[in-house]
Amino acid sequence: MAWHSLDGALNFREVGGLPTSDGRRLRRGRLFRSDTLQFLTEDSVRRLTTDLGVATVVDLRLPYEVQVEGRGPLAELPHRYHHLPFLVRGSEQQGNATPRFTSEDDVIVQHYLGYLASSPDAVAGVVAALAEPGALPAVVHCAAGKDRTGVAVAVVLTAVGVPADVIAAEYAAGAERMDEVFGQLRRMKSYGERLDALPAEARITEATTMARFLAAVEREYGGVRRFLDDQGVDDAMVEQLREQLTESAG
Repeated sequence: MAWHSLDGALNFREVGGLPTSDGRRLRRGRLFRSDTLQFLTEDSVRRLTTDLGVATVVDLRLPYEVQVEGRGPLAELPHRYHHLPFLVRGSEQQGNATPRFTSEDDVIVQHYLGYLASSPDAVAGVVAALAEPGALPAVVHCAAGKDRTGVAVAVVLTAVGVPADVIAAEYAAGAERMDEVFGQLRRMKSYGERLDALPAEARITEATTMARFLAAVEREYGGVRRFLDDQGVDDAMVEQLREQLTESAG
């Protein structure tokens, strides 16, 4: 994991160098994750597309968010764009992208499981999009770069064999940026002061949360690979992604 300075993005980082359970590792400069990219400057866009060579953008925001907030200067550039909205119960409220959390135990894990239940095609679609020939380097983003992006990246990493504890640590790497990220969200039309109603857990990014989520996917779906297979992303497609995203650690 490496942070990159990108004006206009508060939570942008590389997901690279992580080990897999079979002795490989994630290639550097192939996968990035971020909060919203709508505020990128012209210099940042040039750095993202020219210096980092990003060929694919995977946007997990709601249709309402994309409509109201837009895509910023990236919308004018020729690259692969996949809009794969992660929906959960109560997320498609009129004029409001702030999710409604339930009062269930382990509320964040249940919220994350809601992505798989409500948007299985979008969750699996992230893997399918990244597995396409020439798709990498790619950036996956939502609004905060925490929840939807965290789940999407976790699914991708699990699929290519990164151990759960490593994925959990990667997820938690953005914890210190959440105050600034939520401050920006509060200034955005699609969120605003409605964020104040979120439970305290919604602002925390802990490794144990991701570890519990991955364990729950194992219990409820038989694991990430079985979930993907049920959505039509078969072993051949996953292996294609693995070849493009990982390399021998030797």
